[in-house]
Amino acid sequence: MQAKCNRLLFNLRLRFAGGSFLIPAWQNSMMVVYSEHYALSLGEHPWHTSKYARVLDRLKTQGVLTDQDVIEARLAEDEDILRVHTLEFWQKLNDVDFSMEEIERLEIPVNQAVVDFFWRTAGGSIQASEQALQDGVCVHLGGGFHHAYPSYGSGFCLINDIAVSLRSLQGRGLIRNAVVIDCDLHQGDGTAWIFRGDPSVFTFSMHQRRAFPYAMQRSSLDIELEDFTGDEEYLAKLSSALELIFDGSQPFDLVHYQAGADPSAKDTLGSLKLSDEGLLERDRRVFAAAATARVPVVVTLGGGYPTDVEDVVRIHTNTVLAARASRT
Repeated sequence: MQAKCNRLLFNLRLRFAGGSFLIPAWQNSMMVVYSEHYALSLGEHPWHTSKYARVLDRLKTQGVLTDQDVIEARLAEDEDILRVHTLEFWQKLNDVDFSMEEIERLEIPVNQAVVDFFWRTAGGSIQASEQALQDGVCVHLGGGFHHAYPSYGSGFCLINDIAVSLRSLQGRGLIRNAVVIDCDLHQGDGTAWIFRGDPSVFTFSMHQRRAFPYAMQRSSLDIELEDFTGDEEYLAKLSSALELIFDGSQPFDLVHYQAGADPSAKDTLGSLKLSDEGLLERDRRVFAAAATARVPVVVTLGGGYPTDVEDVVRIHTNTVLAARASRT
């Protein structure tokens, strides 16, 4: 009964002969989720974790956000981690006990601060998803660790916050169905594997074909891009996919949009050639499709590995601005 009441508070429903469509209470303002604990020290590494604080600072400087618009990310509950990850892996996280092979697969050092970072980003994605259900859109200035599997971490990703947040909302009766729109340069392989065969979560990944992960999983829909794909081809394929996803045959309660910055032509870990303008148009098209379908959107920033951190900060900032503009 409590879950049902919570659900009614989050959403209004119009019922047509063809199904149910969520009508969130759209608002002009927008909240973001963030924590100062996201400033993770990794030493010499292509992942600029300083980008999260820099994005927030830029948005405040531009007058887009104030302190009142920022939700402090909390650590995820154990039960939420265990909705996705195995008990053995949960114990490894608690003990910070990983083999050299596991650390090599993860490609980042593992210590208590690193574990706490991922645990908190999982909580942050849950909070951002809850806020999106209330407001229509919410951006998590972090998250998007889509390479993590239930029993191991991989490719800079230790806990799969996308899957944890969706399973948490489903488990509490806040949503039934969701779609993951993953526009990171790299396939969301961990997310695809976790939701394989589950009709309640549609997974879409649009990624570079010749890039990590080299043993890819099967999403509900995959679009593989050749090296040097640019704006025009990328946007055309994205639009076709969005038409298919939102064709009305399957209603969604939430869109989880993974807005990776790494399709950028300036990225050091990929070979796609999108411009800043192309990436911004990508964001606009995703938000427009979700808004037309009247489905709330939670955003995670995902990857981005240019030489100059300001390049990824600019792209992520544009994503936040596009998210906010889509609801005004």
